[in-house]
Amino acid sequence: MRKLNKILGVMEENLDMGTRVLNGFLSIMVVILVFILLSVVVGLIAAALGFF
Repeated sequence: MRKLNKILGVMEENLDMGTRVLNGFLSIMVVILVFILLSVVVGLIAAALGFF
């Protein structure tokens, strides 16, 4: 994990607890939003092909 942070240029040691919590929360939100967008696209394709 430390090597990954060094590659991304993120120095976790310099961030306080609130920033870490916010970064984790935002990362989870991004994953959820991507999942929702992908499910919408899959639903549109399925509807176009007549599955619904």
